[in-house]
Amino acid sequence: LLTATHDILVPKARMYEMHELIPDSILIVMENAGHESPKSKAPEINEHIIDFLQK
Repeated sequence: LLTATHDILVPKARMYEMHELIPDSILIVMENAGHESPKSKAPEINEHIIDFLQK
């Protein structure tokens, strides 16, 4: 699960709730990012996705 500290569409608190409900989930919080973080933080997000897929 990916969330961002400034996401107003899907608040961080909601993502923490989802993380608690999904067994073995991983929650990554993108600092200084909002809902558009896939565009603004693409390299960092790509690293997290690659790390996840390599596990």
